Amino acid sequence: MLRFFRQLRQRLLTENKFSKYLLYAIGEILLVVIGILIALQLDQNAEKKQEDKTRHEYYIQLLEDLKKDRKFTVETMARFEADEKAYEEYLELYAGPPLDPQKVYEHLMTLNIYSTAFSFNSNTIESLRSSGEIILIPLDIRNRLINLLRLQDNILKEVQYNDTGKNNMIQELGIYRGASTLESRLKGQPELRKFLKFDENLPKIILGLESAIRWKNYSETSSKNILQLMLDEIEVIIQMLEQEIEKFNP
Repeated sequence: MLRFFRQLRQRLLTENKFSKYLLYAIGEILLVVIGILIALQLDQNAEKKQEDKTRHEYYIQLLEDLKKDRKFTVETMARFEADEKAYEEYLELYAGPPLDPQKVYEHLMTLNIYSTAFSFNSNTIESLRSSGEIILIPLDIRNRLINLLRLQDNILKEVQYNDTGKNNMIQELGIYRGASTLESRLKGQPELRKFLKFDENLPKIILGLESAIRWKNYSETSSKNILQLMLDEIEVIIQMLEQEIEKFNP
């Protein structure tokens, strides 16, 4: 094909047909331009196809992370609500007949004093931000993801602060109570129980448990409000991502 065009150009120059040669030259230039445009279009199509592939992969990863966070959030809120109900049942005891200190202590020991470890699946979002590929995500979804990160950061800071306060109380309480299983082990050891002054320390133990559990209940109530905001945000983002994913599967 190229040989044919070279021969045609040479013949036109030889025959001194300049006007026809000029038309030929223009046509040749147009062919080159068209070829370049086609090549650019093919390159752009390939680049867009790769971007769409990368975008789709990020959508899937984000969706997986968000569903895990949704499950964790729902389970944590349910646990907080169970702890709150148990604490309210304990408070109702004070509306009844006079309470025996030992029974109060035993009831306090049935309440959950341990904190929930918080961890969110934010690796994909952080990877998008650090790599700059977050620009592949539509602006409305991107803004919601950043807002979700802010909520997660807020609750992690709050939980850390509240746990520090509660744990300090529990450490002080350990001086008088020992391990949580000590009292049950002392039931068959009256002399040791007397030596450790467990009954004498019972008022301090009850007050310490009261303070720690009240602190925990207050902090969980506060955390539950942020968790609900997080859950609402997660549900919206999941719905938006699922709609974007459907575009890849017409």
